[in-house]
Amino acid sequence: MNSKVIPVLVFVMVAVMAVPVMMRLGMGEKPEPVTLAELDAGMGRVIRITIEANTQQTLSLHYHVMVDGQPTVEHAFFGTLPRTSPPPGFVLHTAESGNLVGVAQASYPDRIIILHDFTNNDSWPMRIVNYKDTDPQHLYPYYEEADSITTRGEALFARLVKDNVDKSLELLDTLGMRPLSIPTVQAETGNPDAK
Repeated sequence: MNSKVIPVLVFVMVAVMAVPVMMRLGMGEKPEPVTLAELDAGMGRVIRITIEANTQQTLSLHYHVMVDGQPTVEHAFFGTLPRTSPPPGFVLHTAESGNLVGVAQASYPDRIIILHDFTNNDSWPMRIVNYKDTDPQHLYPYYEEADSITTRGEALFARLVKDNVDKSLELLDTLGMRPLSIPTVQAETGNPDAK
């Protein structure tokens, strides 16, 4: 196949997926998410990855965790993609007899972007929502602090690595701030001049 044809085909695929979403946005309707991937984690457990257009020049990426067809995590935001990006693929890493899973973008298969523990429903980078007031007229959410999200992610990641010592896994901590196609892993660097 001609190398000039491949980018055109990728563009057409993205356009076909994005046009219905853009039309609904233009009509003032909240668009339905478009499913990019459904990763089978076994025993009726699925990680579903969806995109939807937002008001910026990007597509929002969310993940949903389903167990026996019932959602346990819904619409957890984990990143963005430029609207012109081809849709990414995803791969699954497992640990602890499949009860702990890590998801990576297929083009960066060792960079973990989602973690989920099926035994206790702990999920990263999902923010934990709490409520500050018990009065039904004043219920409003407040969200977990960024440091707490990072700490949870690092703890889950350490467990994933323990069962995957043959892989060079890294935790990609974007908290949804950067496109997935840009590597943003903060590598620790030692100072060779330090005594």
